[in-house]
Amino acid sequence: MNPKNAIWVLVVSLFLSQWVQAQNSTISKDTLWYLNGDFELISDYTVEDNGSILSYLNRKGKRKTYETFYIFGISKSDGTKEVFYKPMYEDESDTLSVEEMQAFVIGGFYGSTKYRAPWATLEGFALGTASPFIASGVLGSSFWSLPLSFVIPLTNTTIIGATRPSERRILRKYPELSKNKMFIEGFKESAKRKRTKNSLLGGLAGLATGILIISLK
Repeated sequence: MNPKNAIWVLVVSLFLSQWVQAQNSTISKDTLWYLNGDFELISDYTVEDNGSILSYLNRKGKRKTYETFYIFGISKSDGTKEVFYKPMYEDESDTLSVEEMQAFVIGGFYGSTKYRAPWATLEGFALGTASPFIASGVLGSSFWSLPLSFVIPLTNTTIIGATRPSERRILRKYPELSKNKMFIEGFKESAKRKRTKNSLLGGLAGLATGILIISLK
């Protein structure tokens, strides 16, 4: 399949999935797409301040505003779409075109929803659990043992956050998009954020577990 056709297949599937979600709501919902691939269902939106501010109702019915500079566009419940993203320079060779950014956004969406990072969570939990024991072994029961307990899992999260998932793994899962570099980049960046988040949450949960075990001794 041609890479451009493959992207459009993904676009259609995304819009259809969000349309189905909108039909399940009592109020017709549009889908707001951020540049990093995140999205949220909105309604009753307006564009203000010469197109720089988006005002909308979120899923809870609260009025929110957001700068359109950070938004790719909106897929509407009627099947149409409105794109806010514009290349930063007149010469598109120096920035991403609308099509390239769209591919990046879709890659980000797939990275956040399809990518799994169980090892980052488990590794964070294991180090978090062990950190109070390591700290007390190094510093005893001194005041500084508790801060050191936090440093260990946070350092692990920092290291994980500096890496991105293997491109080979992405290409194996989406071979039809092997030539679409922006989709892959969007996927990598989104998956990287997910790994970092999972590591942090796992580390904090493990740290709480380790402290609890020590306190029960």
